[in-house]
Amino acid sequence: MKKILLVSNVKPNKDGVGNPIMVRMKSALGGNPRIEKVEFLPFRNSIFSLFEIRKKARNFDIVHVHFGGMYALAIWLFLIGVKKRKFITFHGTDIHAKAIKTARTAKLKLKIKLNQRASFWCIKLYNKCGMVSKEMMQYVPDKLKLKCQKKFFLQPLGVDYDLFVPLSTLEAQKKLGLEQGHYVLFSDVQNTPIKRRDIAKAIVAKMGGKYKLLIMCGVKADIVPLYINAADFVLLTSDEEGSPNIIREALALNKRVYSVDVGDAAKQLKGLENSLIVSRNSLDAAKAILNNLDSAYCDNTRTKQEQVLDFKCINENVIDLYENS
Repeated sequence: MKKILLVSNVKPNKDGVGNPIMVRMKSALGGNPRIEKVEFLPFRNSIFSLFEIRKKARNFDIVHVHFGGMYALAIWLFLIGVKKRKFITFHGTDIHAKAIKTARTAKLKLKIKLNQRASFWCIKLYNKCGMVSKEMMQYVPDKLKLKCQKKFFLQPLGVDYDLFVPLSTLEAQKKLGLEQGHYVLFSDVQNTPIKRRDIAKAIVAKMGGKYKLLIMCGVKADIVPLYINAADFVLLTSDEEGSPNIIREALALNKRVYSVDVGDAAKQLKGLENSLIVSRNSLDAAKAILNNLDSAYCDNTRTKQEQVLDFKCINENVIDLYENS
C-alpha cells in the first residue's frame, strides 16, 4: 500500500473552491484499498509553499504533481535530496502551449512559452510523466520523446460515479433555485477568454427563445452535478483544450454534449447518436444542435461507457504504476 501526495498549482479561492479534478482524484484514490493514504496540497505561489511541499513529501511514498510549467520545475528542484518517487501529469496547455495564439499581451505569451519549456525539462527530470490524452504526445519534441519513452503513461481523467448521479432536470433546477425551463450548460471554471463564452452565447441566441445559457463558474465540486443535471445539454466552444473533463461528466449523467472540434472532444464523442461535433459558426451550430435534439435519447453513456468514465476504474492503471515504483 502506498501513500500519495497530490500537488497542483490550482489552489482554492477565497470561497474554498478549488480544481474539481483534483478533488475527485483525491476522493477516488482515497477509496481504493491499495492506497494507504492520499493527501492534496495546493501550491500557493510562494517560497513558503515550496518548503511546505518539501516537508510534507517526506511522509509520503510518491509525490504526484498535476499540471506542468515553471511551478512544477521549481517543486522538483526543491525536492532534491528528498528520496521519493516523483510523478507528473500534464493536462494540456502546459505541453501544447496553444493558448499563445489567443494571448493578448507579450508578457502572457512569454509566460506560456516558458511554462512549455519548463514542462519539457520536467519530462527529463521526473520519474514518470503522464498525459491526459494520447493526442498531447505529438507536441513533445521527438528527441525528448525517444529519450524518455519509458517514462510516459496515459492518465485519462474520470468522473466520481458516487457524486455524479443522474437527477431529473426539474429537481436539479429546484435545488439550484432556478426558474423551471430549458438550459444549456456552459462550463467556465476559471472565467478565461479561451473558453469563448461569446461563441456559446451566439449559438444559444440563434436557437430561439426556448433555451437559456446556464454558466457554471467558480462553483464547488459537489455542486457541479446539479448544474449538469439541470441542463438539457452541455455546450463546449473553447479555442483550446487538452481533454475536457466536462464532456466525461456530462456523459456520466446521460447528457447530450455539443462541442467544437477541440482537444480530444471528437474522440470522446465518437460513435454517439445524441452528441455532436459542431461548427464554430453560430448559425450552423444552432441548426445542427436543434436537428439532433429532435431525436430521442438513446446513448445511455453512463452505463455503456462506465469503464472509461468512472475514476475508480481508470485509477487502477495509475495505482499499478505507484505499486511498481
